[in-house]
Amino acid sequence: MIEITNENIAKATAKARQTKPLVKVVEFRTYQVTNRETGAKYEVVFSKIGNRKYAECNCKAGTQGKHLCYHVGASIAMHIVLAEQTIKV
Repeated sequence: MIEITNENIAKATAKARQTKPLVKVVEFRTYQVTNRETGAKYEVVFSKIGNRKYAECNCKAGTQGKHLCYHVGASIAMHIVLAEQTIKV
């Protein structure tokens, strides 16, 4: 689990824009991200503890816990939209 910061999410989303993976909602806070070139599928899970926001991914980079991967960058926009809709309900 890695804390989301403005800096690390900017890097992750920039990489996601280049690779353009496919993002599918599994359930609120859980997303399946598919690499369009290889077909590899990864699971991204978002969480919040207090005021801090976290993400985890089961890809190699995500499991090492050093930085946010592009799978998180690809799924965060969808997560933000769904989170805002949930709050409005």
